[in-house]
Order: sequence, then structure tokens, then C-alpha cells
Amino acid sequence: MRSREHCYAEIQDGGLRLAAGVVRLLHALSVGFGLGPNDFQAYMLLRIEGPMTPGEIAQCLRLATGSVTALIDRLEARGLVTRAPHPADRRKVVVRPAELTDAAPASALPENIRAAMLALHARYSEAELEVIADWLRRATETLHTLAAGDGR
Repeated sequence: MRSREHCYAEIQDGGLRLAAGVVRLLHALSVGFGLGPNDFQAYMLLRIEGPMTPGEIAQCLRLATGSVTALIDRLEARGLVTRAPHPADRRKVVVRPAELTDAAPASALPENIRAAMLALHARYSEAELEVIADWLRRATETLHTLAAGDGR
């Protein structure tokens, strides 16, 4: 049986490799939809987290607010987001993902990716999948905490 330290080292290495793989996949998806990587990240952030102000988008993606304004302009021109007045502060706007269409990047997971992930998951029992899902939730919370603290 492997030691806890050995398992942790494998998880750490695997996590770094997974992160790099996700970055490569997201970049490939962004190119496939004709979006720059930052535009795609902002769009996916809005799809996952929900409506945000431009300042919140800038903070989450560590971008300058001026570049976020141009980014939102590009997404809005493509029909992927809408802007609306902020309900509590009339000086601000809220950016929302537009209703999904067939042209929207997140309208459906590309079939080849969905099929590959389903094949990967098929080899695990429901109990194992529950552990994996729990770990992903906890790892995501930890990553959010680390990112909020500037990742240092």
C-alpha cells in the first residue's frame, strides 16, 4: 500500500496536469467558437456564476477594467451577453449571459467531449463517483478561496 505522502504527491502532480489540460481544452474551445481566450473565460464565468458587474468580471479574471469593457462589447456584439442597469446602484451595469442559442459556446457540451467523459465515468462505481464529485466540490471551494487571496 502506498503512503499518504506518495498519494498526495500523485494527486498534486495529477491536479497540475489536469489544470494544464483544462486550459488547453478551453483555449481550443475558444478558438472553435471564434472567441479570444479571455472572452471565452468571461462568457463561461457568467454562464457558471451568473450575472456580474464589469468590475466583478475584471476582479475574477484579473483583468484591467478597461479591457473588460471592450471584452463585454465584443460578447454583446456576438449576442452572447446583455447589459442591464444594476438594480441597486444606477451608476453600474450588470452583465448577463444571453439566452442560449445553437451558436452559443455553452449551449451543449460538444458531443465528442461528452462521450469521452461519459466513457471515463463508466469505469467508476456510483460510490466512487460520489467521492470524486465531493472532492471536486471541495477542491473548487479551496481554489476560490486561494484565488480570492491573490493565490499566494
